[in-house]
Amino acid sequence: ALCFLSDDEGVTWRHGARVPVPADFGDAHLQEPLVVERRDGRLLMLCRTTLGCQYQSWSEDGGETWSEAAPTELLSPCSPASLKRLPGTGDLLLVYNDHRGIAPALAGKRTPLVTCLSTDEGQTWHHRQVLEDDPEGWFCYTALLCDTDQVLMAYCAGNPVLGGLNRLRIKRVPVPW
Repeated sequence: ALCFLSDDEGVTWRHGARVPVPADFGDAHLQEPLVVERRDGRLLMLCRTTLGCQYQSWSEDGGETWSEAAPTELLSPCSPASLKRLPGTGDLLLVYNDHRGIAPALAGKRTPLVTCLSTDEGQTWHHRQVLEDDPEGWFCYTALLCDTDQVLMAYCAGNPVLGGLNRLRIKRVPVPW
């Protein structure tokens, strides 16, 4: 995982350093990274992995270099998360497949799809809300559009009959939800 950087409003691009991984990372890879800027200017990157949780890395120089990737409390299958700052509250909104306490039969599946919030810039996550929990479902690749009082989410919503990525679902929820 790495970030591409532009110093001229997107006319040209260069890549920063790759995110270092622990020596015992094995054959796992950091996949589909997402980045948000914290209020203190540092960048937080989350990445999906095959290791049972989202991994995180931090940059203190605008994405030029990154800390070694480390596991988070966000247990999940190898599925991407989505992250946005809510403009009305400044909280971070995360959408991902939460596998905390999940039944063994659902291990590796992209369900349930949940939202949660961080009020401390990505250190901890709380206020878990379930968007989708069909055990046969496949929910992922969420696009988020946030304003001061609502969040619009579009995501893939499939199942074994339809296929995992064959349907688009759109939901609108009020921010207090």
